[in-house]
Amino acid sequence: MPGTDSAVEEAHGELSLARVALAEDDLHHAASHLAGALAFTPGLPEAHELLARLAGRAGASVLDLFAIEEPIFIGTVAAHAHLLAPADPARALSMLAQATAAEPGKPWADVSWVRALDVTTVDPQTIAQIFTTVMRPLGDPAPDPVRAANDVYLDLARRAVAAHPGAAMLQATAAGLGRRLGATGEAVSWGEAAVRLEPSKLTMVWYAYALKADGQADAGIAVLRDAYRRYPTELDLCADLANWLAETGDFDQAQRLLEEAAAHNPADDCVVHTLHRLRFDRDGDARHLIELADYTRDHPPAGHEHYELEHCSQGRPWLGLPAGPTEACINVLAQIPADAQGLGRLELSGLEVPSALAVVRRRFPGTEIAIAGEPGNLTEPLRPGRVLWSYQEMIATPAVQPPRPETGDLIRQVVSPLWAHPIAAYDQALPLGQLPIDDLLALLVYAPAPPPPLTDLPPGWWERGVQVFACLGVLHSAELGRRHPTDTAAHRALLTELAFGLEDWITEAALYALVVAAWVEPGCREEVRETVATRFLDAVQSSQHRVVTILDSLALLVLITPDMVPAVTSLANEVLSAQANPPRDAAPDPEPAPAPRKRSWLGRLRRG
Repeated sequence: MPGTDSAVEEAHGELSLARVALAEDDLHHAASHLAGALAFTPGLPEAHELLARLAGRAGASVLDLFAIEEPIFIGTVAAHAHLLAPADPARALSMLAQATAAEPGKPWADVSWVRALDVTTVDPQTIAQIFTTVMRPLGDPAPDPVRAANDVYLDLARRAVAAHPGAAMLQATAAGLGRRLGATGEAVSWGEAAVRLEPSKLTMVWYAYALKADGQADAGIAVLRDAYRRYPTELDLCADLANWLAETGDFDQAQRLLEEAAAHNPADDCVVHTLHRLRFDRDGDARHLIELADYTRDHPPAGHEHYELEHCSQGRPWLGLPAGPTEACINVLAQIPADAQGLGRLELSGLEVPSALAVVRRRFPGTEIAIAGEPGNLTEPLRPGRVLWSYQEMIATPAVQPPRPETGDLIRQVVSPLWAHPIAAYDQALPLGQLPIDDLLALLVYAPAPPPPLTDLPPGWWERGVQVFACLGVLHSAELGRRHPTDTAAHRALLTELAFGLEDWITEAALYALVVAAWVEPGCREEVRETVATRFLDAVQSSQHRVVTILDSLALLVLITPDMVPAVTSLANEVLSAQANPPRDAAPDPEPAPAPRKRSWLGRLRRG
């Protein structure tokens, strides 16, 4: 498979230097540049020709020019393997497999000697180990470019299983490799042969996965069920079987299997992780993810890594990304072409939160913004505290000085519009804890320009991401933790202060950081629950008189807050349901739901 134009160009540059060094009899530098050329384009014919010339010049000591020592360079590994192949092809192929595992997108093994290898001379167990080394990094299934780069292994599998028809593990690993490289029909045949030869846990699993990849899910489930019946203490089989049953819609049987397995061995992390994910998939209750996070904190995975928490959080507001902005001014920006030079005049039916309007002014300085109606209580904080925005009539301006330039550089390295899950976001924000508190607060109203990969985000998303990570940075603040390094009470107090300041996107970011604190520190859950619930109820109360654009976002935060009061959770669901199912005669523009209905929510909560 040819390399990219730039990689080939770089490889030819290395080869030119290698030729110069070889002409000067500088074999070490020639070897170094040859390794560099192979690292760029492993199959480049000119590189292999020059490698042969170098071998002829160096003689028996040529392998010493490509010594395998720390730090290991992948081009050196490839060169060493090619030179070793005539004497020890099995070990040479194993080295190329390690290169493939490190960089599966390049054709490390697609060379003439591998294509011509007499597989009858290679121990089938060695070939099986080679397939095991490369198959997982390829992807399941492998993307098309990776598949093309590694077709040589599929060719090797076909020849090897034909040469060693009685090698069960070779047949099984060939099935695992084949399904990843698109040969699902052959993978099924190889998997079936492996089980017929040796019905072990591994052969049955590879066969089951081959059937599933070939579109024979029911047959795959039957094989996996048989494997679990034969090996009832291997609870990873139970986890896989439950996952597959859930994919077919049989949640009841899947959950029953997992609960039985968890009762048998509550310390098995595969079962526990899968059970929590399955429960979340069924009802969407974040309580299951919080319990999973607690379990993971108390029981770090003993075997492989688990991604259930990440899987459940992806694409979900506040679990894997901020809730999206809903303000009318942001909606207007989203409709304006990227090359527009100005906005002119923007008319709004009511005042909107200062961070949203700041995005408009940042995008189109000098825009005239006309706001109808009265501001209501939007221009007043709910409680005294840090002042970040200052209002003059209905115009908000920053009330703090901008952060230092180096602060912007750091935030650009840390902020991302997506994160794996709340605890991952908390860990990602750790470097921000070294910033002064004044800088972290300034970031909430002065978002620096995004780095080039994020310049195409929809309006407002970058700013919201900056605010989220700035507030998570407050949780890590070394400045606030000087007196009590292990106690985050001061950090939470500041975030609570921000949450009850002016209604703004900052409110959401501060509450999110508090929710994350509750995920990380169970001891603060009661305090955080009260803060989030109170701020949400205040927003519901305000929505009786005006539009509260952050109300749905606050409702979503309620739903991921540990130990939230059921009545508040119920109200949050009602708020979100009302937004998703507005009255049929509702106006096109967002309006508050009918007041009597919301008063009944509040009344029920106050009485409860």
